[in-house]
Order: sequence, then structure tokens, then C-alpha cells
Amino acid sequence: MLGAQRTPYLRAGEWQLGTSLRWLDSYRHFAGTVEQTQRADRKNNVVNRQRIWDVSGTYALNQQCSLTLSVPVLLHGSWSIPLPINPAPGPRYRQDSSGLGDITLTARYWLLSCRKHTRENIGVGLGIKAPTGDPHVEDDFPDIDGKNLRKRAVDQSIQPGDGGWGIVFDIQTFKIIGTTTWFFSGTYLANPKDVNGTPSIVSVLRNGVLAPADEYRRYNSVPDQYVVRAGMAFPLEFAEGWSMSLAWRAEGVPRNDVFGSSNGFRRPGYATFVEPGLIYSRGSEVWSLTTPVTLLRNRIEDSKGREGDATFADYFLLFGYQKRFGR
Repeated sequence: MLGAQRTPYLRAGEWQLGTSLRWLDSYRHFAGTVEQTQRADRKNNVVNRQRIWDVSGTYALNQQCSLTLSVPVLLHGSWSIPLPINPAPGPRYRQDSSGLGDITLTARYWLLSCRKHTRENIGVGLGIKAPTGDPHVEDDFPDIDGKNLRKRAVDQSIQPGDGGWGIVFDIQTFKIIGTTTWFFSGTYLANPKDVNGTPSIVSVLRNGVLAPADEYRRYNSVPDQYVVRAGMAFPLEFAEGWSMSLAWRAEGVPRNDVFGSSNGFRRPGYATFVEPGLIYSRGSEVWSLTTPVTLLRNRIEDSKGREGDATFADYFLLFGYQKRFGR
């Protein structure tokens, strides 16, 4: 929420509590950058819904260094598809999930003196992600022929956790020019673990019977992830306490992990967004609403060169709230 307050710095001993809600629906299929419009035309497309709530607390050890604990909760996730898919789509079946996600603890440090550099700085962070979320959630679901309804692992996209320890790398910079704050932030989650032992949707739909070429996709991968943002925020002179923001955003899953092997089932790719936002600040509190609107979708090949498709959202909603208190 850079640009919403006079300074992004916390004072020694000060706390900041934050909460955010991510509201996302996706149903349009892409292979590479090409939309698979035939899926919607034939009504055999996947519909994916995610409602993710995150609660975080940041404590300033001093003005240069802080610790942040982030606790995500999957309030509701659903993944549905008609079965059988061909020749004519059958009834639509839906998987549902919810639960505690993977908790992260991150230490951040401002490289330049906060006392001297009140209008610009560079911050770096290093953290750890614990596998507190369940990666093995099941729900009643049939096979690819729409038969044998029984408990099966839900799709990777709505599992509350990924089942592996991870390393978080973080950077954020800002520079205030006039009344406008320009910013850049990037977070990369490296997951060294290869697979987590949860049957993939490929295995689930085929009752565990896979061709030799698909054997590496039997279980879900524990993939790396990243998000990058760059933009500006500026106050609205005619509305006290109100600010607007505009950013470019990218989110993705790479085909290969930085550490360890990259086997298992994953949907590598990325999407870019234009992200307008509205921010209201009053005293120690800040409310925000941003709406990333998709510019580009690209479902890339996996680590074995296999192509595939994935659903991408046209947009999603991010609601946020932060409050500072303490010394």
C-alpha cells in the first residue's frame, strides 16, 4: 500500500496487522497464448473458483528490519468439469475444498538508512514457507467416463497446501517524486521438493492407469511460484485520505524449479495484468481494493516439453486492510 501513507517505515517496536481477500473465477482455456474457444462452445470447459483469505502480522525489530508472519486460508475452492467430456458432455461434476494454507515467516531489511532516505529505498527479504496446508484433500468425484463416484484427490489448483517446505525471496523498492510514489516489488517462492504424493487430476480421472509417457505426471508437483508488480500511487487532492494506484502485474508458475527436480503434474505458465486500485487511509488504518485485469495469458510447456491447457481469469478482486499500532 505504498503511497497511502506518509512513510512505509515502521518504527522500532511497532506492529502492523493486515488482512486480504483474493476472489477469483476462471473458465477460459488457453494453450500457449491461444484461447481454446472450442471448450466453451462445446460446454466441456473447466470452471475454477478460489476464495483465499490471508492474515499477516509484521513486527519492526528496528526501523531497518522487520518480521512478517503470513497465514493464508482457503475459504472455498472448487473445480468442475462435465463428465464424460466427449462425444457429448455429460453432467457437470464439482470438487470442493477448504482449509488452512502454507504459513510463511519472512524477514525484511531496508538497505538504505530509513532516517536519511525518507523518499526512496530498497528492501530485501528472505523467508521460509512451512507445509501447514493439507495437500491431500479429497472429495467425491467420478472418473473420466463419469462413473465410479468415490473419494478422490481434488485438483492441484484448489489444494490448500503444496506439501513442501519453501524458501521465499522478496524485493521491494520505492521512490517518491512530488506526491507520486513509484514502486516495484517481486516475490519468488522456491520449492525444492519434487512431488508430494497426491494423485494428479490426470491420474484421478484415469483411475490410476497411465501410459508410460504420462507416468511422471502420476503425482502433483510442488512447483515454484512468483509475482511481480510495478507501478505508482498518488493521492487524490480533492478527496482527503483517498489515493489511486496503477500497476503492471505478473503471476506465474515456471516449468523448472530453481532447486531440485521438476517432475510431477503442474500447469506452468503466466499471466500479466493491468492493476488499477483505490486506497483509503485514516490515521493508522488503510483500506484498499485492486482489480487486476488480464492482458496476456500463456500456458507454457512443462519440464518434459509436454503441451497442455489451463484456465485463466479475465480479472480478479483483491480486498485489503492494514492497521498499525504499538509504540
